[in-house]
Amino acid sequence: MLSLHPALSNGTAETIGGVEARLLEVSRRAPDRLREPVFEALSAGGKRLRPLLVVLSARMGVPEESVLVRAAAAVEVLHTATLIHDDIVDRAASRRGRPTTVAGYGRETAVAVGDFLFAEAFGELAAVGDPRLVRVMAEAAAELASGELKQFRASGELLDVDAYMEHIRMKTAGLFRAACVAGGTLGGLSLRQVDSLATYGQSLGVAFQMTDDVIDLVGKPGRMGKDVGSDLAEGTVTLPIIFALQEGDGEAIRRVLLDPDPAPEDLAAAIAAVRATSAIERTESRARDEVESAISGLTELPDTPERRILEAIASKVVGRDA
Repeated sequence: MLSLHPALSNGTAETIGGVEARLLEVSRRAPDRLREPVFEALSAGGKRLRPLLVVLSARMGVPEESVLVRAAAAVEVLHTATLIHDDIVDRAASRRGRPTTVAGYGRETAVAVGDFLFAEAFGELAAVGDPRLVRVMAEAAAELASGELKQFRASGELLDVDAYMEHIRMKTAGLFRAACVAGGTLGGLSLRQVDSLATYGQSLGVAFQMTDDVIDLVGKPGRMGKDVGSDLAEGTVTLPIIFALQEGDGEAIRRVLLDPDPAPEDLAAAIAAVRATSAIERTESRARDEVESAISGLTELPDTPERRILEAIASKVVGRDA
């Protein structure tokens, strides 16, 4: 997505390498029957964006390297745990082009893997020894769980924009914000600077989710790792769907949203109905507004290479490939 690795300083690149090694250690600590699915989940080709946010935010100050590696790895472990639980709820068959844990190993094992990873994430954070990090990650995890529950209960319901925004701030943006806050805290930044990073992370997460919602409707299945229109087929009401219902063929879209197992031709008709409106363009416009907000949130921070990479990350979110 980002093509930023050449721009990373040697120190930052080494820290990300340390995070990968730490994730491998987490896999090795798993109980025998969980070791393989844990390893697969943690090495499934994710973007490592959240740990990168921790590292970049911290390196605008003076973090302790071993502590930074632990904290960044903990954020990725927590993120992976939430993906596994999402896939259980959604009965998802694939993610990132591979079978999901629940599809490959069954519900019982997937639940156990998710629970193990949640425990490991907070074990790593506890080992850091800073209660501020435990608190910010616990708050993000609680928001995420609440957001997922609200989305599950609202499946098929016709949400408005405000309800959608509340969902994604809780379910997606909260962990982005927490990653930035954790990094700034470890770097010894001022409260004002950490607040600026929180603003950046929140807006970046919102823009990221909006763009994911667009990709779900216009992306290429082979590159997405999931089928086009999967959110629509699962009854998940996203921002482009909300916009399309305001101006397009609402009957075709509602038919799919309310059907737990829509026929392929109905799904294709609903996707076409969304694409026939300005919903995609309107969603991308909202996402660009969030990107501008994210970048403006960095003005309190020192003008360092890490800040410039954070700005580049935000600028590349809208219009990215899956």
